[in-house]
Amino acid sequence: MNDDTFKKIESTLYLKDSEAAQQLTPFENERRKRWVWCISKKMEDPLIQDKMLVEQLETGFAGLFSPVAKSTAYRDLAAVAKITGSIQLAAKNWYRYMIIEGAKKAYNIAETKKDGKAMAAALDKIGKYTRADKPDNDFDWSQMIPLDIEPAADPDLLENVEKIDNIEQRRRELRALFKGEMKKNATDVKDES
Repeated sequence: MNDDTFKKIESTLYLKDSEAAQQLTPFENERRKRWVWCISKKMEDPLIQDKMLVEQLETGFAGLFSPVAKSTAYRDLAAVAKITGSIQLAAKNWYRYMIIEGAKKAYNIAETKKDGKAMAAALDKIGKYTRADKPDNDFDWSQMIPLDIEPAADPDLLENVEKIDNIEQRRRELRALFKGEMKKNATDVKDES
């Protein structure tokens, strides 16, 4: 699928079916239906496995769209991933946010009840999920200086490499050696037909 087709379908994703049908070919509109369905499934459950979506795309999901081949289903999923970005990363960040907010509420409740043990447990959770217990990355990247390399075709500049005198003669010797080894280890195959 070329970029123009992708952009054309992407621009009609959230239109009514009748409006999208006016702007797209029947084939493109069918693809749009599959993409919309996949996007809605990804939004409902960001951690849904691609395998599950592919199986549904292959069956046509109860007639909502035409069934497609497995390769087409994976192409559709690649397009959907391009549209939605990394929903899984967003979901993970959302869960992390919910855990931290819950821990803050737990801390406030524990503080009003003057329960030191519960306060410490809530602070431990907050520290764990904000990574406050880990040291910051204090690496000074300005100290990382790239190597000053000059490209050259001269093998004499390489370190720890011995120069081979009369290289063409050495090549002939090695070629003869390996050719002889191949002939010695080769076996003839008999035609049994």
